[in-house]
Amino acid sequence: MSDAKIILCPCGFTLHGSGNTEVVAAAQEHARSIHDQALSYEQALAMARPA
Repeated sequence: MSDAKIILCPCGFTLHGSGNTEVVAAAQEHARSIHDQALSYEQALAMARPA
């Protein structure tokens, strides 16, 4: 069974990770670099879904 996760950003970008920590880090970097927004671990994790 895979722990892979995805987060679908409202802008349409899909973030992928091998687990919660990886996909949350990707989402936080995306939010910071593309949207100039801070995203908490909890906020990102709430958006994560199984891949």
